[in-house]
Amino acid sequence: MSFNGSEKEFLVTLSLGKERILEKELGFELENVQYEKHYPGMKIDLYACESNLGVEIFVENLLLKSNKIHQKKILKIIEMIGSGVIVYIALTFHDKHIRELQDAVMKSGKPIALYFVELNPNIFAPLQRLNQMHKLNVYENLYLLKIENPIRLLRKASIIQSCVPKRLEQPQREKITELETIRKKENEFLLKVLRSRIKYFLPFHREKAHLQKLRIISFGAGRSDCNYYVSLSDRRNVAFVELRFGDKNRKIYDSIKEKERSIQERFDGAVRFKDNCISVSIKPSENIEETVNKLVDIFEKMIIAFSNYTYYFYQDKMEMWQYHKQGI
Repeated sequence: MSFNGSEKEFLVTLSLGKERILEKELGFELENVQYEKHYPGMKIDLYACESNLGVEIFVENLLLKSNKIHQKKILKIIEMIGSGVIVYIALTFHDKHIRELQDAVMKSGKPIALYFVELNPNIFAPLQRLNQMHKLNVYENLYLLKIENPIRLLRKASIIQSCVPKRLEQPQREKITELETIRKKENEFLLKVLRSRIKYFLPFHREKAHLQKLRIISFGAGRSDCNYYVSLSDRRNVAFVELRFGDKNRKIYDSIKEKERSIQERFDGAVRFKDNCISVSIKPSENIEETVNKLVDIFEKMIIAFSNYTYYFYQDKMEMWQYHKQGI
């Protein structure tokens, strides 16, 4: 497979959190770590709270030299927050970008700490090794990115100052109803179990916005126009996991359907094929944990069965199938 730039950055960011690299190298104690967290008008590569200081941590990660796009994003974070720690990681920095961000923090008058951190270029070799692995094997090998001195703090350029020892909450933009509060809590529980039980499926680690509004949560399945969907209870009061293919991926759907008999054996005959969609539905239980556990079991069976197709169907990638022989 071939990771594009944003996927490579996500893997490095995931490693920074999962392998506790930020904590070791910068002296943080992190909790509530989230990846690609939604903030107004942007996504934060890594968001966490510093448990000792009680302040928010905002991490932006770039595998290139600092550039205008990421400069604007850091400036927006400075403008947006009232207090906290911003960690800007890049391969190297333009002097003018460092000065502009330093000035923005000082002029803001806010208790913001700004860390400039350089990424060790030696990390690209293990990234390439991950690039050559089957997608389902990448997570368990993230430790490869835990190289010697993976990041280096530019202490002289950084603004390291005391922050308000108070965790800031995002302003509530609209009132959430009791039903939405329950839905948000249940969706968060579903995501927690998915991330815990199926850690190796990378899309689960990205945060989802507006969980209080979502009856159905979607995840990329490995290529454009190919997605998983899961619901604890849709408008028909049905819980399900689905794999949907757009028209341009109809060939993949048809190839999977040719193996329907063996697929039904894996799922005890519960699979439905219709309109470029492969789905398994269940009746929700009054016990949310029971429903979640059933859906997670179904989801994992689908990922195991279909990932060779969703990631490596076309001929130039089919050699990867040998690394995941549990697929259909």
